[in-house]
Amino acid sequence: MSAAETLEAWSRIDAWLARHAPGYRAHLNAPVVAEELRQAERQLGVVFSPDLTAWWSRMNGLAPDARSGAPSYQGHLLPEYNDPYPLAQVLERRALHLEAVGETVPPSLADQLAAWLTRCGEDPAGTLYPDEASAVWLPQWLPLAGDGMGGGLFTDLRPGELHGCVVRFTRTGHAAEPEWTSVAGMLTFVADALSDVAPDNGDLGDGTHIGRWPVPRG
Repeated sequence: MSAAETLEAWSRIDAWLARHAPGYRAHLNAPVVAEELRQAERQLGVVFSPDLTAWWSRMNGLAPDARSGAPSYQGHLLPEYNDPYPLAQVLERRALHLEAVGETVPPSLADQLAAWLTRCGEDPAGTLYPDEASAVWLPQWLPLAGDGMGGGLFTDLRPGELHGCVVRFTRTGHAAEPEWTSVAGMLTFVADALSDVAPDNGDLGDGTHIGRWPVPRG
């Protein structure tokens, strides 16, 4: 899916938030400027997918302190209690995940771990490792959103047909296959789901869930 599809899906989501969850919408950060994105790509040594770049050109995640105190809204923008990270938190969380992986082996095995991660980094995007004894995190995996409990969603930025796919992860591992083939696909899913639960001419009641997803309100 393309950057144009990302922008179309986000426009629908943003309009829905303006109508049904203005409190949540007010806590979304202003867009990331292009130079910040290029700097982040250089820092990480990856290429952001066009749809990820397009999404960040419209917003920069949920403010980190938005859920402190008594927030003026409830619910989550993405399924399974997930909210998008700001770019700075994306970089911070990625570093923490990589640090945690490094701590899974004794210093004597650090070189072997690094070599294995390098080999995994050469696999095509969408190649996953759910059966490993401990949680895996590759430098090319970028955490996009978190559930507040150590899990969330990452995008796989290795080259390949599934470059930019979105994968669920938990504190102990990750899914066996991507949840969405792209950020655009994820946002289109969200836009369609929100439209179904609260059409433009309808009202959103309290406690609205889609499965395990409490949608934004307030």
